[in-house]
Amino acid sequence: MREFVVRVADVGSFEDFIAAFNEGFCRHVGGHWGGNLDAFNDYLSWPDEGRYRLIFQGWPECAAALARVPYQPRQSMRDVILEILRDNDQVEVVTVSPETG
Repeated sequence: MREFVVRVADVGSFEDFIAAFNEGFCRHVGGHWGGNLDAFNDYLSWPDEGRYRLIFQGWPECAAALARVPYQPRQSMRDVILEILRDNDQVEVVTVSPETG
């Protein structure tokens, strides 16, 4: 199974997450994500493989930062990102701390 490692331990904002996702995933599948959440969902279907693994290295730090970014009145950007990832069955999501990645 093909793996993509997205290093997110230093993410402190949504813009940082965008940059990390571009570096660890989008550049490998031929694109550049600008932050639109519909496009984020679309990019997850770009790899040619039927299933693949997306490893978020440093997720605990990133999740804490994205939890502070509001999206809707009762949602955070972390919640939205996780919801989109869960909706994409072809993606096996692995979240690890920086030391284990």
